[in-house]
Amino acid sequence: MKATSIVFFLAAFAAAASAVRAQPGYEACVDLAASDPEAALNMAQTLKLMRGEEEAGGMHCEALALMAMGRPADAAPVFYLLAERMLGATDEMRAPVYAQAGDAYAIAGNPAQARRAYEQAIARMPEEAQYRVGRARMRALEENWEGVREDAAEALALDPHLIEAMLLRAAANRVLGYPKAAFVDADHAVELRPHDLEALVERGRVHLALGDRKSAWADWQLALDYANATGRDDDPAAAAARQYLSR
Repeated sequence: MKATSIVFFLAAFAAAASAVRAQPGYEACVDLAASDPEAALNMAQTLKLMRGEEEAGGMHCEALALMAMGRPADAAPVFYLLAERMLGATDEMRAPVYAQAGDAYAIAGNPAQARRAYEQAIARMPEEAQYRVGRARMRALEENWEGVREDAAEALALDPHLIEAMLLRAAANRVLGYPKAAFVDADHAVELRPHDLEALVERGRVHLALGDRKSAWADWQLALDYANATGRDDDPAAAAARQYLSR
C-alpha cells in the first residue's frame, strides 16, 4: 500500500468550516510513516487530538503507519471512517480514501468489507476503472464470476489497456465456460505485456480449458523461466506455474 498524496482531500475535509491549507505536521507524519511507522503512529495520535484538518491528517497518517507496520486489519476501518467523515469533501476527494480502505480490507483478507469500500468509491467516481478492478478482485474471491465479468468489462470500457481487467474477465469467462472469449483477453494481455507472469499463467489455464495441453505447459514454463531469470521465484504466479507443471 503506497502513501498516495491526499493533501487536497484532507483540506476538503474541513472545507465546510473554512478554507484550509496543507499542514506541515501531516506532511511530516506521512513522510515518517515510510521510514519509522511506529514514530509516525505516535505523531498521528497527537494530530488526532486537534480538530479539523489536523485531526483528519492524523487519521490518515495513522492508517498509513498501520499499513507500514503490517496491520491492514487495523488500518482499514480508520481509512473507512475518515472517508465517512469527509462530509464537506467532493466525491472526487472522498473516493480515493474509500479505495484505500478497500485495499486495506483486501490485504487483511476481508473481501466482503473490501467490496463494500470499493462500492462506495465507485458510487462517487464511476469513471475510475481501478475501483471496478478492485471490486472485481473481491468478487473473484467470493466466486461471483458473473459480477467479476461485469466489473472487468466496465473497467475495460473505461481503460481498454488495463491488463488486470483483461485477466479478470479472462478468468471469469474461463470459469463460466467460455474459453474462446477468455482466450481473446488472455492472449491480448500477453501481447501487451509478454513478460507478465500472471498473464502467462492465465493464458496457460485458458489453453488447458480449450484442450491444448502443450500450449498450456509452454506458457507455464515460460512464466517460470521469466520468474527465475528476474529473481521472482516467490511470486504467486510463479508458484502457480510451478504447481501446474508438477502435475
